[in-house]
Amino acid sequence: MEGILKVGRMPLSVVARVTIWPLIGLLTLPVIGWALGGGIWHWLTLMVFVAVSLIDPFVGPDNINHREQDEAALETSLYYRAMLWLLMPVQWGVAVFCYWLFTQGDLSTAEQAGVLLSSAIAVGFGATAAHELAHHGQRFDRWMGILLFTPINMCDFAIYHNYGHHNRVATPEDPGSAKYGDKIGAFVLRSIVFKTLMGWEIEATRLNRLGKSPWSLHNGMLWMTVLPLIWLAAMVALFGWLAVPMFLAQFVFARGLLAVADYLEHYGLGRRRLPDGSWETIRATHAWDDSFLVSSLFFCQIDRHSDHHANVGRPYQILRVMHEAPRLPYGYLTMIWVAMIPPLWRRMMHPRVEAFWDTGAAVPHARPENLPARYRADAVF
Repeated sequence: MEGILKVGRMPLSVVARVTIWPLIGLLTLPVIGWALGGGIWHWLTLMVFVAVSLIDPFVGPDNINHREQDEAALETSLYYRAMLWLLMPVQWGVAVFCYWLFTQGDLSTAEQAGVLLSSAIAVGFGATAAHELAHHGQRFDRWMGILLFTPINMCDFAIYHNYGHHNRVATPEDPGSAKYGDKIGAFVLRSIVFKTLMGWEIEATRLNRLGKSPWSLHNGMLWMTVLPLIWLAAMVALFGWLAVPMFLAQFVFARGLLAVADYLEHYGLGRRRLPDGSWETIRATHAWDDSFLVSSLFFCQIDRHSDHHANVGRPYQILRVMHEAPRLPYGYLTMIWVAMIPPLWRRMMHPRVEAFWDTGAAVPHARPENLPARYRADAVF
């Protein structure tokens, strides 16, 4: 890549070098498992997912920030956009293959379970590239992102995330920003439901401002709802009613993964309310940051989350480590497991949250004195 882009002497980050090839590799694992003979190999995707989660802390971070003069070449390179586009036909092809494999009728119960989980992980991780495409300025890229979201029933994310989350992040108005002490299960359910409702609210407000009915074909949320239903109807027509659990598994994993990631990204961080009632400008200090290499590879470097919020639209290949931002102790692949063990999460994160409040860089999002003692940083677990 250095030769193609003619960048300077500073090295490229690993993600800028390999782009989304790890995601494509993960996506093809259900097919590889079938080619290896099935049986235990139908669980290959889950095995790899657990393995990369375990090795991420030992591989460690990649903290390379590119020089400004190199960023322009990286940002304008068509290569990075084309790699994201490539994921869409691969995802759709693997998804249809998994529907066929799951419904063909000669798998044992254990094999079906393996195919179901492997498909959910592989196809669901397409959401990370879809998120990146949903932020692009080109209409074609945004529609490619929506097509990636279609098999996992997450098209509405493009509306809530761009026009809701990025405006209301780190405030009580955002269902995707976790407050200090939020329980993970309740947060995930609330986040999934209220983010979708906010998408409808955003579109209704937009159309009312234009003098159009929210219940018209101009409503983007209507199309974002219909597209996954068309996909589901096509899968049922092709493979019968057994396609429904496959659709639900891919939906639940992708939505759940996104909600747990949301939980990590802004936990306990808040923006100040200004005298005029608005919220202060979003800064790098309003999101948790990390740059663990393996997580970065599978999440399109969105774990450099502070730069993503402070500079919306900055493409994944040039996202920077923001040194003023609070830091997660490990990468996303580790922290999603930590978040699902509440005592471990509190022991690991609450001292960090309260220490960062003490710097004054971000205000508390839910004050600890309003919470039971067992949720505080000094609690005995």
